[in-house]
Amino acid sequence: MQILKSVNDLFGYIFYVCYIVLYYVSLKKCFLREGYSKAKLFFLALITNPFLMFLFSTIMSALIVYINEWAKLGFQNIDAMNNIPLDTDPVFSSIIILIGTIIFLLASFLISYLLGRSLKAYNKSMVMFVYVMFSVIIILIDNKNYDVSDDSEIFSKILSNFNNIACVIIMFLLYFFIMRALAKLSDRKRHVNWRMFLITPLMFIVVYSVLDFYTSQFCSVDANSVMHILSYMFFVLFIWAFYIIINNIKATDDAINAKEEVKILSVEVMEALAHTIDAKDEYTRGHSVRVAKYSRMLAEKLGLSSEECDNVYYMALLHDIGKIGVPNEIINSTSRLTDDEYAVIKTHPGLGYDILAEIKSRPDLSIGARWHHERYDGKGYPDGKKGEEIPFYARIIAVADSYDAMTSNRSYRNYMPQDKVRSEIENNSGTQFDPDVAKCMLSVIDQDVNYELHE
Repeated sequence: MQILKSVNDLFGYIFYVCYIVLYYVSLKKCFLREGYSKAKLFFLALITNPFLMFLFSTIMSALIVYINEWAKLGFQNIDAMNNIPLDTDPVFSSIIILIGTIIFLLASFLISYLLGRSLKAYNKSMVMFVYVMFSVIIILIDNKNYDVSDDSEIFSKILSNFNNIACVIIMFLLYFFIMRALAKLSDRKRHVNWRMFLITPLMFIVVYSVLDFYTSQFCSVDANSVMHILSYMFFVLFIWAFYIIINNIKATDDAINAKEEVKILSVEVMEALAHTIDAKDEYTRGHSVRVAKYSRMLAEKLGLSSEECDNVYYMALLHDIGKIGVPNEIINSTSRLTDDEYAVIKTHPGLGYDILAEIKSRPDLSIGARWHHERYDGKGYPDGKKGEEIPFYARIIAVADSYDAMTSNRSYRNYMPQDKVRSEIENNSGTQFDPDVAKCMLSVIDQDVNYELHE
């Protein structure tokens, strides 16, 4: 029987050594930030170890018991303190177990939160989750009170050995499946609601503590053993469930990042295409990008959402794409255009619309291309729309387009003075331009005290 006890002690020592090491490695892998050396982190892992919180809660619970017994003695017989028996009243014992568990949880919450701040973690609740998971392991290993001193109690010794071995295995499962997966998320700043991770293990600790007490006090050893085995199984299921959830979050993050990369690439392609179109006219280089910039400014002032502002920007980038079908000699003509040449120029909104309409995933891109030359009074082209018949985005781009035309150098003139530009927009509000958009443009001009918004 001594062999069983020796094996039990050996696995107990192995557990505590592995526990401290894996707790440190988990913190290092997930949360080691700039400014902390590995030695400092190891010291921090030792003094914040959940095992210390468990001892603290146990001492506080025992202190409550002793205070209760002293109160019964009326504090009259101080010498009796050394012989105070533990209260065997089941109700009182249950309360003590509950109080100890609450103290343990509160202490764990406080220490883990401060630990997260110390480690400069992006999400402190992530540190709390790691701490709580290691706290569950401590509860599983330290709540066992099998009698291993009596050689006749072979079954108790076997159960105690099984408990130590099971906790060592569970601890390694926790590290390999949860902590290593968590490390892939801990360096990301995107906020994740970690309450769904914390609630389950916290409930597990409370329910396990209560069931462990009642089955050990009022049921047979077999019932208590079955409860332990089921607890191990449930915790292993938690580990597997958390592993799947963490990997799903990572996959979602990767998908979001990939989408952002595609979005960035798409914008870069559109900007490159806009530069290519503008390059047809040496006097309008950068025109489309500037119009897109001004259009976004107007959209923001008009109170559009971030997504809508982006859409206006993309439409404005490609609003002149139809010019790709206009001969260079017409675009670069330095003399007054003939009626025939002007008629060709007026075809570029329709050409742009036809080109962009082929992009089935973003049919809205064609809006700015077709209607940015429409006038609010209905005298524009190509369709002669007026007022609110003109799509709102196109009305925004029309103002931005005219503003850039006036504030850019041309073959026949330099960019216009700011007061002249302001007068033109103010005088054409309600005729050429949507009054609301024109009002916003005037506000932008008034704020541009140093006249920086020009070519």
